Amino acid sequence: MPRFVLTLAACAVASFASIAQSAELGPKTFPEAKHGKGDLRYVDGVPVLMLRGKPAEMGEQFGKLAVENAPDLSGLHERFLKDSGQTKRYPVLATLAGMLKPNMPQHILTEIEAAAKVSDRELSLLLFANTVADLSSGMGCSTVIVEKERSKSGNPLFGRNFDWLPTKGITDHTLVVVYRGEGKRAFAAVTVSPICGVISGMNDAGLSITINEISIKQSKDKAPFNWKGTPLLLAFRRVLEECGTVAEAEKLLRDMQRTTTCCLTICDKTGGAVFEITPTNIEVRTHENGVCCCTNHFRSEKLCVDDKCGRYAKLAPLMIKDAGKLGVKDVFAELDKVEQGKNTLQSMVFEPAERVLHLAYGPGNATKLAAHKLDLGKLFDEK
Repeated sequence: MPRFVLTLAACAVASFASIAQSAELGPKTFPEAKHGKGDLRYVDGVPVLMLRGKPAEMGEQFGKLAVENAPDLSGLHERFLKDSGQTKRYPVLATLAGMLKPNMPQHILTEIEAAAKVSDRELSLLLFANTVADLSSGMGCSTVIVEKERSKSGNPLFGRNFDWLPTKGITDHTLVVVYRGEGKRAFAAVTVSPICGVISGMNDAGLSITINEISIKQSKDKAPFNWKGTPLLLAFRRVLEECGTVAEAEKLLRDMQRTTTCCLTICDKTGGAVFEITPTNIEVRTHENGVCCCTNHFRSEKLCVDDKCGRYAKLAPLMIKDAGKLGVKDVFAELDKVEQGKNTLQSMVFEPAERVLHLAYGPGNATKLAAHKLDLGKLFDEK
């Protein structure tokens, strides 16, 4: 065969492979760029934003690279309000978010203000985004912690489905943000722009956390909303910035004023638990036979009102004695059993001891999508 034909064939194969790889990894929804000490890059097809420096500097980096460059952020905001039935109520929600502003940790508020300014966005939009877990509902979520004695690797595993309104374009705003702030632990947050709090994340000690929404009506202690509390996603960001273990996180949260009810599923290198949180109580629920599960109900005796949940029932067999050991693929398979269709925007498994995240996300049911493997430890240690 003539050499030029072989060359053309080789080029065609390379081009096809490149196209196939691009299709597998998905579109680049945020442009790769740098601003100050920060940069946005793609790691295994996932947009990863690296932020470095002082709060104002990191806020500017976030504002330029994740807010100003976000695809149709105004459209996403309008569609989300419409889908959640909150368009007419939004002025009230924006006012309420402003009422929580004085309770925000000062360094995070500085970031938010800098991000709004540099991206030319209304500050009220960013305040609402970072208090959405306090002021509105819609998050579902299911979590599974596998203790080391039940793990095939001999180290804990932590799986999580993030279920939320599947507003058109929301998965285009998904990114992993790695914070390397001065005087704070490095941590990574799996987030949706422009949220700079923590919905799901891991820090440099391997401590991993996620939020499970619980209705304030589903709490036996009937604690009212605490308007002096730290907004939930920002409180949980403090956990990753300041704590290295489950015990340290429990102490920090008990000492902190909290706005409302939720569960925090948490796991460090040695094991995990579920914190059932209200403004006045924290109940810690640990594993049964090496597995701990959580959905959207309190289950502790002091707080439980109604523990009936179809998703929890599907996960419960994991907590039977001698149910077998689980690996990363097994945890994803269990998460697939409790998927909520298009509402399952993200599915992930943390390996705290290895400081690794396996993340699947995209339109439709994320549990049906291939997971991307991110070595967060390398990003935390990067010079």
